Amino acid sequence: MEDKMICYCSNVSESDIIEAINKGARNIDDIREMTSACTISNCLEMNPKKRCCSQDIIEVLNKNIK
Repeated sequence: MEDKMICYCSNVSESDIIEAINKGARNIDDIREMTSACTISNCLEMNPKKRCCSQDIIEVLNKNIK
């Protein structure tokens, strides 16, 4: 299975976010602190979706929080 890129600006993949969740991340602020995702704000240029990755991070959180 291909590891999906979530934050193109900080080069953070879905597996990086899941790893942070496994280490205790419980919200988007925890993810930002632990991975640097959603901190550079160069989304318009870097993200193929031309938007902030916060929505994608929240989706991963919702799927993986136990």
